Amino acid sequence: KAPVGDCLSHPMSTPPSGPDVARAFLLERLKNFAVETPEIRVFWLQGSLAAGGADPFSDIDAYLGVDDPALETTWTGRSAILAGLGGALAWSDGTTPGLKVVHALMQDGVRLDLFFEPVGALAAQKRPAVKVLHDPDGLAAGLQTGWEAPAPVIGHIIGVILKMTRQGSTWPLRLLGRGHWSTLAMMELDLVNAQVAQLMAVGNEPGDFYRNSFSLGARLSVDQQVVLDDLTGEVLAALSGRDVMALKAAHLKIFDALGREGRRACLRLGVAYPIDDANEASIRALLERDWPTS
Repeated sequence: KAPVGDCLSHPMSTPPSGPDVARAFLLERLKNFAVETPEIRVFWLQGSLAAGGADPFSDIDAYLGVDDPALETTWTGRSAILAGLGGALAWSDGTTPGLKVVHALMQDGVRLDLFFEPVGALAAQKRPAVKVLHDPDGLAAGLQTGWEAPAPVIGHIIGVILKMTRQGSTWPLRLLGRGHWSTLAMMELDLVNAQVAQLMAVGNEPGDFYRNSFSLGARLSVDQQVVLDDLTGEVLAALSGRDVMALKAAHLKIFDALGREGRRACLRLGVAYPIDDANEASIRALLERDWPTS
């Protein structure tokens, strides 16, 4: 049997050029590897490339169904597999216990999440969508689709996040008092483009809670994207001019957006909004009253 790195010698006639072409090149090499490695019994995609909606910059979520006895050996050889696929500029193992996955930035900037699963456990979980690329023995029939986001679990986590953001909503008062503008900039932009954006996405589709925060924008409506862009623009303008009153106006808009989108997300999840209306109004009044004027 040829070494892992030697069984991927199928260069395309034209070198990769552009993110979508580079991704197609890597997918071809992945498929060749699966076809030429007997231990890989089935190879499929999940994520946006399987469900639809991918753009030229979308990551590859690739899954290798490995013979159970060969799983550990194949996993141990993951560095050689990445090298055979063209080499990773940087890579790391996943941090979820029990999940064998490599997160890699490949040559030409393609992002690859490569999962290793034993074929004996393929039917143990439901999946959002799959796109099978190699399945000589018909094992893909064991891949169950129909995954649904666990609304009660997401609702609990969203509730905790909302309580934390409300507690932290007065941090600008301290940061301005200390003159920590860089920290304040990080906080305000995160509130808009991570917290508000995530609540918007969950209000649209609960399963988007599990998406990478960098991909949430593409899942939002045009109107929602405009809201995020407008809030971001106001924050950046206020920060660049160190205009405390403009920043106050922007922060109160963010505060209101968190409440509005938080309520919408909770309604979508079928859980109660976790913050008392009177307490929320008092926090906003505190911001209005104690915000510095210079």
